[in-house]
Amino acid sequence: MRSRTYYAIAVISLILIVIWLHLALLPEGGLYAILNVLLTVNLFWLLPAFGLFAIAYVLRAVRWWQLLRPFKTGGNPANLFPIIVGGIFLTYVVPLRAGDIATPYWLREKRGTRFTAGLSSVLLARLLDFASLTLIVIVFAILIFGTVADVMRYIIVGGIIGVAFVAFFLLIRSGRFVGFLSRILGRLFKPSERLRDDVPKFVENAASDMRTVISSWNSGGALLTSVPLWILETAKLVFLGLALGVDIPLLISCFAASLSYMGGHASGIFLPAGIGIFLFQNITLGFWLTTSGVPAAVVASIALLDGLIYIIGLTVLGVPSIASMGRGYRELQEDES
Repeated sequence: MRSRTYYAIAVISLILIVIWLHLALLPEGGLYAILNVLLTVNLFWLLPAFGLFAIAYVLRAVRWWQLLRPFKTGGNPANLFPIIVGGIFLTYVVPLRAGDIATPYWLREKRGTRFTAGLSSVLLARLLDFASLTLIVIVFAILIFGTVADVMRYIIVGGIIGVAFVAFFLLIRSGRFVGFLSRILGRLFKPSERLRDDVPKFVENAASDMRTVISSWNSGGALLTSVPLWILETAKLVFLGLALGVDIPLLISCFAASLSYMGGHASGIFLPAGIGIFLFQNITLGFWLTTSGVPAAVVASIALLDGLIYIIGLTVLGVPSIASMGRGYRELQEDES
């Protein structure tokens, strides 16, 4: 699919979200209510929110550098920063998780790391994101609700998710399981002889690279980096609430934002992740604030401010990154020709 198609889908999705938001806020005055709220924003409180965003993305580059160390990838977190930010930018503005595919491709072109190695590092990063957000949701839910029944329920859910992660790690390290998966995928591509031969090889290479990155001690360091990374990102709502005169406790900010980021990124297969996050955040944050008498327009404005921070930040950082990736690829083609 061409990049124009991705951006067209993103624009259409954004238009649909605007229409939905207008209809949902008709009792409050529609989108005009949000515009009136945004005119009252205290810009001072946006500065620490942008600061948390920037620090979190520096930690993202450090974490990815940790995951790539077993593959002897050259460079440092500063060199990898444009690649990872460019990939996240694509995921945020277009559907089908395009950035997760573009990131290992750019890594191969710029650093010479094979595609399956970069892809396995990106997949493990997404798993660590999910694990970290789940941990934050469980811990902060326990701190918020505090009853014995709720504590046990969240511990059981966390235990089931933990068992699923362990089972995945054990299976991916099994040669029999990888061979079985390769044969199944090879049979699914029977109409194409070339794909029937190439797909099993790709799966085996990807599984081998996944085993390499999982068995390295660097994956443990990456997990330890993931938790503070997401605490910084989910704490932004505290300052965004202050910008609009709304008191959002840190526990509520981290809990509601973690749920919205999990739901938004999961829906990124069908929608741009940015739109998915906005939808889920409007629901999760609204559940807490509207019961406290906060108008729905203010809740939507806070969620919109969070989305604007990502859009502005990723645009400032991501567009030059994508442009530099494109220039590097064109230079490589010229050298080969």
